[in-house]
This record gives sequence, structure tokens and C-alpha cells, in this order.
Amino acid sequence: MHYANTPSWRFTQGTSQMLHAALFIRDAATLPVPATAPVPPPLINHPEPVDVPHPLDREVLAAQWLEWWSKLVNCEMSEDRPSQGESSDDTALRMDRILQQRKTVFDPPDFDSLRATPQLQALVRQNFRESLLWTKEVKPRKPPGSSPGASAFPRSLVKNVAEKVAMTHDVPIADVTGAVQVLRVEGIWSQPTAPGRMLCSTAAAAHPDFATALLRDTFVSGLGT
Repeated sequence: MHYANTPSWRFTQGTSQMLHAALFIRDAATLPVPATAPVPPPLINHPEPVDVPHPLDREVLAAQWLEWWSKLVNCEMSEDRPSQGESSDDTALRMDRILQQRKTVFDPPDFDSLRATPQLQALVRQNFRESLLWTKEVKPRKPPGSSPGASAFPRSLVKNVAEKVAMTHDVPIADVTGAVQVLRVEGIWSQPTAPGRMLCSTAAAAHPDFATALLRDTFVSGLGT
């Protein structure tokens, strides 16, 4: 993940390989996940379709995938929060915690974490290598005029929004924190996942007005957490 911070406000943004891999499997297998479900739109770069071997059932797979997606999001969006007794400066301890936490939801190549949903486990085992290759080949979209290493949200915009939130809500600037995962999915889309946590599309992050509102909502929802 990429970190942008000062001694005051704190903001984390990233482009999760794990979440993109799961979306690849959903889209490549054309799983009938309900349009009303709290999931992102299709990927921008549609993967080539893959066969779903008999006797795997797409309806069952869709339901199992939806449950898996929720667990993946919860895992990804909680990684930047220090655990009880863990210093935010203890990088080694934090990385070990993240690795152990990920193994409970995403543990290639066997994916023993999915043994309770054997149909999904079989599908993920079959396609996870292709999904990871796809995520490596697809480069994140940068805002127009940005430098090669620029993040989806310009630091100047994040700083401006964070300071306005602190002033508007009369809170210490250090109380203003947030995290966003940017996904390469279609359209201008966003979804809160927890207080101070948000998923969004690349188009949402690149749209100045939408990005400003998204950052404000993220920071405000995280106040007091």
C-alpha cells in the first residue's frame, strides 16, 4: 500500500492485488453475482472467459464468491489499523500480522481457507495464477499530468480536504484519518466498507469533484474511531 501522511492527518491508498484477483475470477467465470449486491462493477480490462468445469454450479459459485469477497474486503481494509498493543512504528510485527491475517482468506496455491466452500475453492485453485498475472499486467491509471510515481489521489487534494474536515468539525488534525482502495472497475463508483474506509474506481479517484467528496466522506466517517 502507499502511505501519504504528515505528523497530523493520515491517509492510506492502495490498489489491492488480492481484491483484483477475486474480481478477475468473478468476471472471467461470469458468475451471476446479483447486481444489487455490494460489489464493484466489472473490471475495465475484461479478462478472457474461462471454463467452469462440470459439476460446478454458477449460482452456488456466485453465492460463495460473494461471501469470500466480503472477507477479502474486511481483511484488506483492516491492514493499516494497528492491533491492540502494536506500535504503528513496529513494521516487522505489523507485516507478520498482515501475512497471518491474509492466510485466513487468501492462501494460494491450495486455498485451504476455502475448504468450507469446495466449489469456489476448485474454481479459485484453477484460475488464481492467471488472476495474479492479470493484476501484474494491468497498470493503475494515473490522473492526467501526474508524475510516473503519482498516487491516485494527489497529496495536495488529500491535505486540503483533511484540513477542511478538521476545521469544519472542530477536531484535532491528528483525528483525521482514512484509507481508500482504488479498483480498476468500470464507471465512477465508490462504496464505504467501514468507518474511515472506502473502495472506489479509478474514474472516481480521477474525477476532481467526486474525489473531493469521497475523501471528505471517508475522513468524516472515520472521526472518533
